[in-house]
Amino acid sequence: YQQQHRLGDRENDHGFVRVYPGKLQVENAYVNVPVHNDTTVKDLLGESLKKFGLEGHQVEDYRCSEILLDRGVTERVLSWNERPWEIMKQLGKDSIRQMEMMRYYLQLKQDPHGPNLALFVGNLPPGLSQRNYEHILTEFLGFENKFSSIGPIYYEYGSLVITYENASKAVRAFQALRESRYEDKNLLVLLLPNIEPSMVPSGVQPLLVFVNVKSGGCQGAELISSFRKLLNPYQVFDLDNGGPLPGLYVFRHIQDYKILVCGGDGTIGWVLQCLDNVGQDSECSSPPCAIVPLGTGNDLARVLRWGAGYTGGEDPLNLLRDVIDAEEIRLDRWTVVFHPEDKPEDAAPKPSTNSAGKKKKIQQSQQQNQHHHPATTAISASQPQGHFRFAT
Repeated sequence: YQQQHRLGDRENDHGFVRVYPGKLQVENAYVNVPVHNDTTVKDLLGESLKKFGLEGHQVEDYRCSEILLDRGVTERVLSWNERPWEIMKQLGKDSIRQMEMMRYYLQLKQDPHGPNLALFVGNLPPGLSQRNYEHILTEFLGFENKFSSIGPIYYEYGSLVITYENASKAVRAFQALRESRYEDKNLLVLLLPNIEPSMVPSGVQPLLVFVNVKSGGCQGAELISSFRKLLNPYQVFDLDNGGPLPGLYVFRHIQDYKILVCGGDGTIGWVLQCLDNVGQDSECSSPPCAIVPLGTGNDLARVLRWGAGYTGGEDPLNLLRDVIDAEEIRLDRWTVVFHPEDKPEDAAPKPSTNSAGKKKKIQQSQQQNQHHHPATTAISASQPQGHFRFAT
């Protein structure tokens, strides 16, 4: 945990907080900084810079953010006169879970790579032209908050990405779109993190994690919470919030990375189909995919020796180690399309049997599946796809 004090000791006036470097190119993954009741955020910044080996840097060029991983990822920039230790103690009194899910991040006020804020917008009608999508968004935003650029557009899914070079304008657009509805549906709006490829050390393979929180009862929700604590929370994506496309967009410029999919066979097919659709625009078109099987219907996970299903007793850290140690193999994937046989016009009517009911049930199941996850019912690819097989 970030803090090192006894929660029952209300008089404890000092301890340690853990500070993470964000995008800064430093050797340490985090530093533990001693604090007390009177330590301010400005004091915390100064001590953190020293511990990260950035003694010559000016405190005024940095900011400290409070990242809460509970129920998604929320960020709040702290003012210089706030007291980090008091914040931690108050969180501990209100909710031990929230205290465990909070992190402090050290960040530059000005991104050296220039401002480039991306918004993912979903729940738009599929199959429209770019001009129509621009017109819809401009109606909600107004010309004063119009985006700098649009694209990529995922026509099949009714989703797209818009980018801004002005942070204030991006925030106003985010708030406006989040409160907007089109054709009786609320727009889905996500502020996407920006991964700078030059910040990834040589020889390192980042991990992109997708979790279907609806799979396996509460197991998906438990896993996403654990992975967001073990990893950078911005590399862990909830498939119930925009599907695989936001995460694949964020990682589009990473040349070599892996994917971990937590869900059933349908979830894996959903991720792979989206990967097919965006792979040609990505630096890494076929990243290897590992599996944490959740729920039922885990035939692919069984074949690849990831087991029949996550029981909840496994240590999430060991799951990540398995991804590192797993053997990479290649599998062919293809599409199977069923067409109904043409019925002769003069064919005599046949009495119905129970099989008709079964067919209807299957058809209804497919339609429901397509409604909730339109990409899970078909897995298409013209090239082999890399997977991990865990050797036992």
